[in-house]
Amino acid sequence: MKKKWMWLIGTVAIVGLLAIALILRQVNSSSEDNGGYDTYTVEQESPLNLEGKASPHSVKTYNNNSKIGSYVSTQVDDGQSVKQGDALINYDVNSNKRQQLENKVDEAQSAVDEDYRNINQNPNNNDLQKKLTQDQSSLSEAQQQLNQHDKQVNDSVKAAFDGKVDIKNSENVSDGQPILQLISNDPQIKTTVSEFDLDKIKEGDKVDVKVTSNGKTGKGEINKISELPKSYEDTLSEPGTASAGASASGEGGDEADSAAQASNPVESDPSGGNDSESSKYSVIISDLDMPVRAGYSMEVKVPLDSIKLPKSVLTKDNDVFVVNKDNKVENRDISIDKVNGEIFVKKGLKKGDKLIKNPKKTMNDGDKVEVSS
Repeated sequence: MKKKWMWLIGTVAIVGLLAIALILRQVNSSSEDNGGYDTYTVEQESPLNLEGKASPHSVKTYNNNSKIGSYVSTQVDDGQSVKQGDALINYDVNSNKRQQLENKVDEAQSAVDEDYRNINQNPNNNDLQKKLTQDQSSLSEAQQQLNQHDKQVNDSVKAAFDGKVDIKNSENVSDGQPILQLISNDPQIKTTVSEFDLDKIKEGDKVDVKVTSNGKTGKGEINKISELPKSYEDTLSEPGTASAGASASGEGGDEADSAAQASNPVESDPSGGNDSESSKYSVIISDLDMPVRAGYSMEVKVPLDSIKLPKSVLTKDNDVFVVNKDNKVENRDISIDKVNGEIFVKKGLKKGDKLIKNPKKTMNDGDKVEVSS
């Protein structure tokens, strides 16, 4: 009798557990049927993070130039800020040389003026026309020589841009040795971007910058993105990389033509870089709204307008279900691009849209759902 009761109690317990399991399953199933979907809120892609070094926009070295005269002294102090056109170096300039060039210009101009007077008196005289052409050529050459002289003096004496002076040698400077350097006031950041991120940025994009060492922040702008990858640029900048075509074209030809070709080589089949490595492109960031010392390490954030989606929100037709404020879904057709395994929205969504994750195949446009997140 006792065994019979034990068997009956065991059977009831098993039936009870099965009933509880069935109820829980129905509850969970009901919860899924009623909604309980996870959602994804559309956001713009995270900023692109770059690292680089600060550098001046321009650095000009002023060497002792004996062709314009004898070096006397600097006209500025070390660390002094100057404006474009300010005199930096004092030379004992050979004023006679400039006067001689001026006299040549005056003589050539007088000859041209006389030619015009003679032609007015004899307009059909071909010899006078030829002489005018020759004298005009002489005048042009004399003016060019005077301009070159003045340019050389200005280039060796005056500030080419606004900046700060860094004196290298102020006394006993030999011909060709540096006297000072002019460092521009316009800082910039040199960095690189991977080929996988290159299409995400463009010239003119505004960026956020930060000095790594002291945490100071500011704004800047992408000024230039190189056309060639850095590996190509490094290869082409190495000495002795003039193309064979340039050398061959100069053989047996005029020396001037050969020199011109050698100074402007053509790379008919440039190559560079390791095929197994991704390419990097040089990027220049300028228009910084903060002073930055050359050589400082910089962090750059480039805000991106692109929208990236997880694969879980897409249907088999690459559509999405957007949840509205009434918890009803809209089956929305969107346009996407797939790049390096990532999904980017071209059209159809905006920041803040809420999407259903892992939508069921039975979900339809207009269905009301419950969301868990």
